[in-house]
This record gives sequence, structure tokens and C-alpha cells, in this order.
Amino acid sequence: MTNTAPKITAQQIKDSLPALISEALGDLKTSFRRMSPLENIVPDSLVYLLKDRQIEDVKKSSATVVIAKSSLKDQLKDLPKNQTWLLSPNPELAMVYAKNQFLQKTPYHASLEGIHPKAIVDASAVLEKNVTVGAGAVIGPRVKIGSGSFIGANAVIEADVVIGANCTIHPLVFIGHSCELGQRCEIKPQACIGGEGYGYAHDEKGNHYRIPHSGRVILRDDVHVGSNTAIDRGSIDDTVIGTGTKIDNLCHLAHNTVVGKNGLITAQFGAAGSCTIGNNFVSGGKAALGGHITIADNVQIAGMSGVTGNIEKPGAYGGYPIQDLREFLKTKAAMLHLTEMRQQLKQLLKRE
Repeated sequence: MTNTAPKITAQQIKDSLPALISEALGDLKTSFRRMSPLENIVPDSLVYLLKDRQIEDVKKSSATVVIAKSSLKDQLKDLPKNQTWLLSPNPELAMVYAKNQFLQKTPYHASLEGIHPKAIVDASAVLEKNVTVGAGAVIGPRVKIGSGSFIGANAVIEADVVIGANCTIHPLVFIGHSCELGQRCEIKPQACIGGEGYGYAHDEKGNHYRIPHSGRVILRDDVHVGSNTAIDRGSIDDTVIGTGTKIDNLCHLAHNTVVGKNGLITAQFGAAGSCTIGNNFVSGGKAALGGHITIADNVQIAGMSGVTGNIEKPGAYGGYPIQDLREFLKTKAAMLHLTEMRQQLKQLLKRE
């Protein structure tokens, strides 16, 4: 099948990213139509390269434009005539900008425009210009949606929600009443923002009574939330996710959790209620925080770690109970030899 995608030239990439493309090696008229992973390079494509051990493979490939790390320049000799190499101090970031600008135009709603006739939009809702609403979406009373935002099919936006400009709410998302989203937020399918948190009062007979949650969820600007993630509304105070924080699929942040700026939270992370997490927090998958914990700025937590107390100093940590990451790695290494060490100890005890 013939590829009818428009050609993009190396010159266009260089001109669009003056701060990220420092030098070009080859003919800037060289063009490409698509992007390829290094593991499966197809003809007429763009690739990006971070490691020198892959240089020769890329040179022998059918890629036509390569974005590579500037530090690799001295190793780029005898380049094929059909390839142009664009050097960058940050090729991964250059690739992101190039892909967004030239190759990926949010295909999940590129063909939609305006409000679908099968959407339900309350008469009191305020939708600014260029808002798109998909089929079956429900937008409740007094909702405010900023310009350029997209609401996917079958999403539910309850009453009094505020959504900033240029947000993307994918299909099947739920956003509970009174929650607020800043600008350029993205919520992936089947995420739940502002559901009621888990909290019960109990009587002497062991019956459980749900505690009403009157707080909100507030997402600051540029927050991304993955599929099937739940961020619970606060019981009294708000649950707040700071500017630029990115949350993976299958995470749970319980009521009254506060996360600082520019966090990276990966799949199956869980935070119990009333955790306060500082700026630049990074968590590996399946890590968990107990309730009412405070985490300092600039903390990294290894995957599958369990945190039951405050972390007051920046640094990398891991394990359960939590340790400095270097000590945790030593502990893990030692555990592999426990059986052998037990046998050695048994022999020593026999000699006494």
C-alpha cells in the first residue's frame, strides 16, 4: 500500500526547533514520512538515537533523518548520502516536539468538531470557543470549559466543574462535581477524578456508615492522569495535584492527598489519605504510602517500596521498611545469600 503521508524535511525540523537542534550533518532537503523505533526501522523514516552502540546499525538502515545526541558527533563519520543527522543536546525532547508538531495530531478527536448532537450539555454550562464534545458525553449544570478543550465520547462532567483551556478529557472519564482542572490537563480513558474517598464511621455493633466527602480535587496546569487511575475528592479539605505532575495508569491517590510540582508517579502507585508529597517526587511502580505521611521535595522511591513514616530529606529510597537506596540495594543483594549464610552459621554453631 502506498504511503500518502506528506513529506517532512530535515530543514523543517531544524527551523522549528532552533533551541534543540544545534547542528545538521547532511542535506537538509532530505525528507521522511513517518517515525520508526530503533528496533524496527522502516524506509523513509525519522529515528532518534541516544547511545553510540547503535550508530552503525542506524547508518546501515533505511532511515532518512536521524536526531542524535550532540556528544556523538565525533563518531559520525562517513554518513550515508541518503541520511541527514540532526544533533541535539536533548534528542529525546527534540523528538517529542517534532512528533507533536509534524507527526501526531491527536487522532482521537482530529475528525471531530463542535458539540456532537448526541451529547447532553446542560443549558447553564459555559463552553468557550473551539470546545469539542463527543457523542454521549454528559456535561452538568454550571460547568465551565475553557477554549480549545476536548471532551471525549461518554465522558461525564458533573455539576460545577471548571476545566481550563486546551484540556483533553478522553472518552469514558468521570469528573465529580465541583472539581477544578487547570490548563492543558489530560485525563486518559476511564480515569475517575473526584469520586468519593474511602471513609466510614462505625457503631458498637460493627456497622459502617459512609463519611460524606465535601472537598474537591484540584489539578493544576499541565497535569496528566493515566487510564483507570482514581484521584479521590477530599473529605473536608481538597485533594491537590501540582503543576506538571504526570500520573501513570492504575494509580490511586486517596482523599486529601497533596502532590507538589513536576512529580512522576508510575503504575500501581498508591497513597493513603492525607499524604503530603513534595515537588519533583518520583515513584517506581507499585510503591505505596501509608496515611498521613509527609514526603520532602526531591525524593525518589524505588518500585514496590512501602513508606510508613515521613521522609524528611531529599534522596533516593527503597524497600520496606524504607531505606536509603544504596543500603536497600545492599540488603537485597544480601538476601540472595541468606540460605547459604544460614548453612554457614549452622556449621559454625556446631563447632562451638
